[in-house]
Amino acid sequence: MKQPLLARLASQPDALSQLLAGLSEDQIRQRSQPGKWSILENLAHLGRYQEVFTERIQQIITDDLPEFSRYVAENDPGFAGWKSLAFNELLGRLRGERATLNAFLSILRAEQLLRTGLHSAYGPMTIEGWTEFFLLHEAHHYFTILQLGGAFRKPHQPMGLYVLSA
Repeated sequence: MKQPLLARLASQPDALSQLLAGLSEDQIRQRSQPGKWSILENLAHLGRYQEVFTERIQQIITDDLPEFSRYVAENDPGFAGWKSLAFNELLGRLRGERATLNAFLSILRAEQLLRTGLHSAYGPMTIEGWTEFFLLHEAHHYFTILQLGGAFRKPHQPMGLYVLSA
């Protein structure tokens, strides 16, 4: 896999330290609007989707042009398990799953990277294309987390002032 993709995959979660810094677990769990996910629910979605993404990549490697529909978290029983985790446990599991995903993708052979899976909305993508899609999807949720966190922050709680420990 191209090194810039692997580097982004490894480093993008580091943004969470800034995005979550200074927020309480209550704020992280609170929905700012009815029907919209909380920060924790966004993180749970990202954690669960990492697992789904890994399964999809494994299927692309073994099957000829597998087709995938849009992932809908609310229709996935695995999403509920992630939402029920304590915040620190969720972050730890998210990081652990990412390390596993990074290791898996980094050892794929060139011919495996050229294998293609078909997304119902985005068309055919190689494994590197799927990885780009994964990173963009994750970045979208990070932006959502930035917006949600901003609604909770007080003037004495600027983003970046504290380092999140988990």
